Amino acid sequence: MKVCLVGHSATGFGDGHVGGSERQSALLARELAAGGHDVAYVVTGLAGGDRTVCGVRLRAAWDPDAGVRFVRAATHRYPRLLGMLRDEAADAYYSRGAGYHTPFVVRAAKDVGARSVLALASDRDLYAASGKVLFRVRSRRLSALVGPLAHAGFRRWGLRAADWVAVQNEEQAAACAALGLPHAVLPNIVETPTDELLATTPARDVIWAGNVLEGRRSKGLGELVTLAGLLPAVSFTVAGTIRGESSHAALQALEALPNVELDGSLSHGQTQRRMAEHRLVINTSPSEGFSNVMLEGWSLGRPSVTFAVNPSGLLTGDGLGVCAGGDICVMAAAIVALLEESAARSAMGRRCREYVARVHSGERVVEAFERLVSQTHP
Repeated sequence: MKVCLVGHSATGFGDGHVGGSERQSALLARELAAGGHDVAYVVTGLAGGDRTVCGVRLRAAWDPDAGVRFVRAATHRYPRLLGMLRDEAADAYYSRGAGYHTPFVVRAAKDVGARSVLALASDRDLYAASGKVLFRVRSRRLSALVGPLAHAGFRRWGLRAADWVAVQNEEQAAACAALGLPHAVLPNIVETPTDELLATTPARDVIWAGNVLEGRRSKGLGELVTLAGLLPAVSFTVAGTIRGESSHAALQALEALPNVELDGSLSHGQTQRRMAEHRLVINTSPSEGFSNVMLEGWSLGRPSVTFAVNPSGLLTGDGLGVCAGGDICVMAAAIVALLEESAARSAMGRRCREYVARVHSGERVVEAFERLVSQTHP
């Protein structure tokens, strides 16, 4: 099968600083290529020209300096992107998240008689709040006007036009059903940890990992400050980039707590090693699709304790951790209980690894993708 994936960055193919969505797209491309498929990854912002990485053909959608300034998007970039996608003549086209390029992916698929899969990067992709990520508008007032319009276009020519909207969990599936969107669950991929990581003996208690940049959601920084303050005897590690005026107060509060260690910006490999050195992975975000950090923690046998996130009920029914249901005191109590009960924590860790191998390994996700694109339009 010939598959064409489209993204705005190729950073997911390296081990540097990369967003979860970019990494998921790159992992899917790599695993599809490893499974014998002909895979192209068209990048709207690729530097260094076309090349092949891990069996995937990386293609630059356009020359960023070509065309007339201010109108180059309409006169050069978008026509070139659509032409390149048509030329690929793939059997299936895939894009992840709310992006300005998504309608062109769906259009190209229709033009060549292929299937289009639009994967949700988060719950917010379904609603107008995600419009602000489609275009970089510096003015907040102008962004408030442009955002909903941009999302309306994404919803009409992306979400509603795609053959399939790929969701990460049952909650997103229910939301798509309510909106009348054709959808199916396509699990996120988790790489198998090295033997060295699996053999690591945890020396610290809990780790929180994530990047919080200006203008983006806080991922529960305020709740993290409260939680660390409630548990002075528990060692916390905070890994990731935190910057911006809106996060300044929370960052200062974390720096002042003696039981909190701030690692700052880490590569993906470094983050994996740090997670392996902790007994639990925590998530204080008020909402999230399917946290890559949680999945990677599960692959290491590290249960999750969350403030509110419970994708597909896995933290309850499948016992892969504990969800506090939005109560920070319940979350604190759950952390203390799991740290004290090593046998229960170890059993939970085994279930985590078994679940990841059964559902989220590269082989299983490729099989799910193959099934999805072979199905007729619902």
